[in-house]
Amino acid sequence: MGHAGLSTFQGVSTPVRAVAAQPTPGAWRGGPDTEVGKAVQAMWTRMQQMPGNDIRIKGDTPASLLGRAILDSKRVTNEQLIAMSKVSLDQLATDPATRQKVLDKVPNARELPVHKFTVAMLSAATGIDPRKLSEACPDLGLTGAPNTPLLYAAKTERMQRSTALHDFTDYLRGAGIKGLNKAVWGVEDRILSALVSAVGGGRY
Repeated sequence: MGHAGLSTFQGVSTPVRAVAAQPTPGAWRGGPDTEVGKAVQAMWTRMQQMPGNDIRIKGDTPASLLGRAILDSKRVTNEQLIAMSKVSLDQLATDPATRQKVLDKVPNARELPVHKFTVAMLSAATGIDPRKLSEACPDLGLTGAPNTPLLYAAKTERMQRSTALHDFTDYLRGAGIKGLNKAVWGVEDRILSALVSAVGGGRY
């Protein structure tokens, strides 16, 4: 009979090694009963269910970038993470006039993958509804600033990724979390940190 009746899934089998579950980024900061441990776990759980979490920019998903650059970064403090988890929409929202300026310059701003990528990161960190965050901050993921001549959708994935991360850190700086730009970009100032981001710098 030879192999006539042999299933392709039978025959010589190779041992399958169990793949160890990857630890939650930032889990080393504290156990599940600590304030920082609860904050990190909540962020990571939200990220797994977040719209846009499957978008990939220069090899990163929102989850991998948040995990590497923020949750696992030794330069980002536990206190900063706890503070992130308490930021409200009002602290981040762009005023209506500025929103309109953004949409006049980039009408499809909210549809861009880099916008959805950035919203996913920021929403996971803060717990703010991603739809409300997108509505309130259409400039998330755009390079430049709404009240300057420089505001555009970056073409290269390197610039898109660095813009997404800089918007994350700088929006939270604006919400009162000091030192986050410095932790990721090496400098706290908004403009200088944006320049570091634009030239491909950063510690992530």
